[in-house]
Amino acid sequence: MKSTAPPLPLPRRLCGTATKSGILLGPELGHVKIARRWAAQATRSRPSLAEPVSVTVSELVTNTLRHSASGLPGGSIRVEIERTSRHLELHVTDNGPRPGEQPTFPSVPDLEPLRPSGNGLRLTEALCSYWDWKQHSCGAITVRAVFPW
Repeated sequence: MKSTAPPLPLPRRLCGTATKSGILLGPELGHVKIARRWAAQATRSRPSLAEPVSVTVSELVTNTLRHSASGLPGGSIRVEIERTSRHLELHVTDNGPRPGEQPTFPSVPDLEPLRPSGNGLRLTEALCSYWDWKQHSCGAITVRAVFPW
């Protein structure tokens, strides 16, 4: 029997553990601010780590809204923070490419000082010790950023 319950509204927190927290966001730009505030709290750390993580979340969520199907009506973004004994890992996953478009793979663009946008990954690279990305079989892309304790 199919459930007729409507989907839960976004944003919403995901079930977590002692070392992992997550939030599911919708396509609204206002969710960027919510994600940033959530990330600062989810680090469970000192401000010197919480601030770079929350800025990175803001940049990666904004990129996801601009460059993937996550920014379309009905889209979503999964943000997870995992704390290990050595570092904190941030994962931001989109819904894959927009219909009819090729995926946009994360890369740091050439520096253009007068360009008003396009520096989110450059900022991410400056704030974390390492970042990378992977594409899932469904087309979704997860960007991972690692922050040392």
